[in-house]
Amino acid sequence: MNNPENRLSDYIDDLNAEHEPKKNRGIADTPELEKLLQTARLVRTLREPALPNSGYPQKLAKAIATEIQKNKFTDGQQTINPNIKRDNPNRETTAGRPRRKWALPPVAALAAGILLLAVLASWTGLFNRDVVYAMEKAVAQLSNYHGVLEMRSQNAAGEEWMIRRVELWSEGEKYAVRLDDGTLTVNNGEQKWQVRPQSKEVALLPLVPDPTRHGFDLRDEAKRAKQYPHTVAGSDIVAGRKATKLEILPPGGLAYYLWVDIETNLPIQLQTAMQNALQTTYTFVSFEPNTKIDFQIFAYQPPEGYKLVDKDPGQLVATVEEAAVISSLTPLPPKEAPDRIFAFKDRIVLDYGDTTIVETKAQGAFEPVANSALGTAAGGPLEIWWERLRWRQNGIEIKVEGLRRLELARQIAADLTLPDTGANMVNKAQVKVPVDMEITSASQQQVDRGSSPWQLDPLQVSLTFVNLKVTPEGISGEPEMPMSSFKLVTNNGAEAVVEVANGPVKQVYLQRLVRQDETGIWSVVGYDPR
Repeated sequence: MNNPENRLSDYIDDLNAEHEPKKNRGIADTPELEKLLQTARLVRTLREPALPNSGYPQKLAKAIATEIQKNKFTDGQQTINPNIKRDNPNRETTAGRPRRKWALPPVAALAAGILLLAVLASWTGLFNRDVVYAMEKAVAQLSNYHGVLEMRSQNAAGEEWMIRRVELWSEGEKYAVRLDDGTLTVNNGEQKWQVRPQSKEVALLPLVPDPTRHGFDLRDEAKRAKQYPHTVAGSDIVAGRKATKLEILPPGGLAYYLWVDIETNLPIQLQTAMQNALQTTYTFVSFEPNTKIDFQIFAYQPPEGYKLVDKDPGQLVATVEEAAVISSLTPLPPKEAPDRIFAFKDRIVLDYGDTTIVETKAQGAFEPVANSALGTAAGGPLEIWWERLRWRQNGIEIKVEGLRRLELARQIAADLTLPDTGANMVNKAQVKVPVDMEITSASQQQVDRGSSPWQLDPLQVSLTFVNLKVTPEGISGEPEMPMSSFKLVTNNGAEAVVEVANGPVKQVYLQRLVRQDETGIWSVVGYDPR
């Protein structure tokens, strides 16, 4: 039989997971333990702020169980002999004295129950040990929602104003967004259109994946909250709902805040960090998750008298061969068939649900995004930018975005290779450049506010470094060493090497010292003199 501490802790775990403890664990062994479990069931309905730390439930259970164990073997000042016979527990005696049953004295039992009730009434974190974990589970179970989202801005002086107010409907990949002026944008998975009451138009829009439906995506925020360090900063009432306030701390960046509805465990408000003296707050003033949505909202029904505006919305086709005829391209599909295929003039979109492949005709020189990591694919450069892979193959430019991007991309380019982040390229630098981390951290925050974006580009950082070597007094006007002299040789996302065509420096070695993602700034940590 489990000891009381484990029984109580396991019971609470089952309640937290919405299971039936009695079915999984059986009934309590004693009336006293049953009273404690009944108290836990009663308090389960309370919805208040979270516990101070995730280990508190075990500590509470252990403390109560310790009291129980003390009274199991102790009666006043006399210790019961644990080695007595157990054939009849109701009649066993030792030294002529009846064996005391395992039980709490009435006062101790009442105190334990009151303690449990009081703590749980204040901290339902016992049933929700981690707000972000609960949010992740709730988002995963979100089938649809309907709400009204307000976007407000505030400047450094505290002045606030409304930017926009929209009504949202979301169900799987379908969504509809209505602005205050009545403009309605709908994507039902087969068509995308916009109804414009003011001009009495219905515009057909390209049916391509739209990861940014509005500025506050529930799934994205849950993912970021889990990825970054976070702390519970208190609780608030948001649009009439009790919410837990989370402070999210991106490495090297400025903190921002996310409010999670206590009832649904879903995010309902986001406040960005103050950037360029402006701060934006997104609030669901109305929010109904997993509700009944009228299917007509996603039905393409142009209002009578409205003019149809066709902007090459593309066609849903059944085969890649059909897409090739419409697009005039020779596509390079993966071995795995897509869920849907959309054909446009000079473009094909392969939809795999959580991943999208866009193929277009290659034009001009291939120029990777300045801040992207570089790998190889089809014998050429591979651009790695956030959740996107981009390269060229057989005259086709290919972009793959989404969760399965690497798996599907390798079905097209078998030689696809990601950069080696453990290469320690900077150790090869002949001259090491010391870095002041306090200044670097301040520079990262400055970039987060929207200033000095050039620090996100290793080429720009190298240009500044080398030109200050040439003209130590500073750069005025056009630099002595133009950008055409600099070439990005390697970028694995954490380290980069830039080659310089002429001048006193042959190669520049850089690192992302504060944050190793696309928002992290580059710092020069070494160079090779010419």
